[in-house]
Amino acid sequence: MLAGMVAAFILQEFAVFARHGLTQTYITTAGAQPAVTVPTSSSIMVSLASFLVSTFALFVPVLLLSLRWRLHPAVPATMALVPSVALQAMVALRDAWLVPVALAGSILVGAVWAVVRPAPDRPARLMAAAGLSPVAFWAPYFAGVALHDGALSFPPEVWSGTLAWTGLGMLALAALALTVRAAAAGPEDAQER
Repeated sequence: MLAGMVAAFILQEFAVFARHGLTQTYITTAGAQPAVTVPTSSSIMVSLASFLVSTFALFVPVLLLSLRWRLHPAVPATMALVPSVALQAMVALRDAWLVPVALAGSILVGAVWAVVRPAPDRPARLMAAAGLSPVAFWAPYFAGVALHDGALSFPPEVWSGTLAWTGLGMLALAALALTVRAAAAGPEDAQER
């Protein structure tokens, strides 16, 4: 968890839970509340990069632990929740409504791990949990932003693509980590024979 906290702190400028303005584009008029508007291509790129950085900061430590031990579902849920809430606390709860959103996402991550039951000796389940965890965590975030702001500035193909890319990114990292682990274990197995 400490690795995730340190990574989230260092990369806080790209952390989704530090400021939700990374995912919304607003237009302001004098005397009126900011309104959600259509995003620019650069804001979409920054937002996607922010989600990928946040995903890796939150879920790579979980992946590394799960390569060695079978984790209780509360462990990945907590490892996703604590840095998210800490980042929001660090900005004086500027968007305090993101805390229940993070809680909902972390509960869903715990549910994924409870259902899939990944273990170091079950690579397919480990890859499934790694790929589904970011999707389960970020879906409530998009729902919370849409409810809070009344709309998402992103069209459905962008926010659903963001969910897909974060899941695919963690799936790819899990596959890579499992491949490296198998390759590293290969010479030891050959020496024992």
